[in-house]
Amino acid sequence: MGDITLVGADWIVQEIGALTESIERVRPTSYNERVRFLPGSVTPIPGYLRYDVNPFMREIVDCCDVDSPVREVYLEKGVQITWTTALESVALYFMGHVRTLPTMYVTADRDLAAARIENNFLPMLQQSGLGHILRSSDEGNTRKTGKTAEQLQWEGGGYMVPAGARSVSKSMSYSICVLLKDEVDAWPDVIGKDGDPMKLFDDRCAAFWERRKIFGGGTPKIAGTSKIHKAFLRGDQRRYYVRCKKCGFAQVLRWSFPEGPGGFKWDLDEGGVLILESVRYCCQNCGEPHFEHDKEKLFSPKNGAEWRPTARPVQPDIRSYHLPSMYSPAGMTPWYKCVGQYLDAFDPVARRVKDPDQFQVFYNNILGEPFEVMGSKISFVQVSGHRRTMYALGRVPNRFARQYLGGPILFLVCTVDVQKEFLSVGVFGFAVDAKTCLIDYFRINVPPGADDCSAITSPVWAELRALIDERTYNSDDNRAYRFHVTLIDASYSTDTVAVFCSEYASGVFPILGRDRPAKYQRIKEFAEFKTQLGTTGYRVLVDHYKDRLAPVLRREWSEAAGVQRRYHFNAPIDITDAALKELTVEQRREKRDASGVVSYFWYRPGNARNELFDLLVYAHAAVDIIAWTLCVQYYELDNVDWPSFWGFMLDNMVGIE
Repeated sequence: MGDITLVGADWIVQEIGALTESIERVRPTSYNERVRFLPGSVTPIPGYLRYDVNPFMREIVDCCDVDSPVREVYLEKGVQITWTTALESVALYFMGHVRTLPTMYVTADRDLAAARIENNFLPMLQQSGLGHILRSSDEGNTRKTGKTAEQLQWEGGGYMVPAGARSVSKSMSYSICVLLKDEVDAWPDVIGKDGDPMKLFDDRCAAFWERRKIFGGGTPKIAGTSKIHKAFLRGDQRRYYVRCKKCGFAQVLRWSFPEGPGGFKWDLDEGGVLILESVRYCCQNCGEPHFEHDKEKLFSPKNGAEWRPTARPVQPDIRSYHLPSMYSPAGMTPWYKCVGQYLDAFDPVARRVKDPDQFQVFYNNILGEPFEVMGSKISFVQVSGHRRTMYALGRVPNRFARQYLGGPILFLVCTVDVQKEFLSVGVFGFAVDAKTCLIDYFRINVPPGADDCSAITSPVWAELRALIDERTYNSDDNRAYRFHVTLIDASYSTDTVAVFCSEYASGVFPILGRDRPAKYQRIKEFAEFKTQLGTTGYRVLVDHYKDRLAPVLRREWSEAAGVQRRYHFNAPIDITDAALKELTVEQRREKRDASGVVSYFWYRPGNARNELFDLLVYAHAAVDIIAWTLCVQYYELDNVDWPSFWGFMLDNMVGIE
């Protein structure tokens, strides 16, 4: 057989293979420690790069060694964990040491990619004493420098092409060996009819498939659509284990643990302000506190810190890593900043989200986790799972409540939604931690020929009055309950509802829905207002409560699971399918204002019936109003003390005859 002549990409692969065989055996991290200088303008720790500052990055970067069998590396990350430095270090290794391989740097937008090369990669070469390697492939033309609008070229034949994920078609003509993907969750999901840009750019490496190096990373955004999280799941899902300085127990830094002493802890001063120096990470095994000054020792491989795979990759040559911001090196993002961001978004005492947008930022930027948009869509199958065989409509299920809700039903709340031709009435029983049982649900219809609900003379109001004044609900342990509070939605007929409620000295209040506050404003679930008659009403942040309750309605539970979690919802066995479907018709949608700020709202399609969802929201607002009235107005506390509130309600069994 004669000699085989190699052409095209095959010839390039063989030539590159021969060239790389002659490369000095130096790992990417060793090369960077030898040549890379970081000025004070780009890092709070200037000087020659040293991986004892961020030792967790050494293994990640060294996966890009030309001798490493790893072909794809993905990092799912929080912010300020030195990802930018790592990406640039990989680029420097291929530019200054390997020099022979075609490289592509991709971010969301091509202009941004070109600016990154201009403002970061080129200065990096100059600062590291490698500015002289830039050289045009047209060596016969001394006026060409190796830097053009289309690519960066250097001696040895290698080059870097800037590319944007939104314009992948402009990069179709390139065959690439080294592909650098930056902040991939900012990339579009699809490019016109071309498809997924992640896969489209991977295809640029087809000619070098057995030698390719794909190095990608990003901060995840939304669960289900996060590109970096999907890439992370394809790999071996490595996590960085550290060892307790006291007991030596190996563990991953986690924000909190459901049981035991572990996780991040902190103290507040008398004014409720975070004491910065109190923030510590406690060992999940022995509870030993670790403070900011312990980071260097905690993260060091000399003390046993190491990456461990936690899953089997889809291919053996794919590695993936997860690194939340709690691993940010000493001198960068401190732990107290992470805690401060958490407290801005979440109230750990009341266990409620204060600002959904800020809570997503905390999940993404600090935990490095994709955020599940709260309450996006609730299915009928999910809400059907809340039916309980232990009780029927009209009955207070105390035996069930004592066994699975942590105690008996403490009080009943009546909520009313006003429509033109009927009143929808919901009766809800609450146990400790607002665990909820739907006790009754029905309509009071306008009789034929009578005034509609907008008139106080309508018979529906007399029937509602009798319900509030006279109705009792019996429990299965021989107790009788009356309504503790009644809330009536005044949106349809504000004046009529105000007149009706003014008949009562207390316990019956009009409510009005209100819009979600602007971003960064403090969320108040409800606020008092005065009617024209001088009586008290409440404006309720309806979407906030729907955000809270939607995950609860999707939550699964069985008797084997034991006591239910906070806010859990239960429905009687004989509740109709039509009624339960009213909990499912709305969906959470995104809207963006003229300045690009994103917010969320609950959307009800057409004239779909959703009264039960609204009544459940009003009932939970009623619990907050009752607790606020007792703790803040009556006992003059600064805030609601939930443990004390539930203890008081249990001791007094309010609403029980």
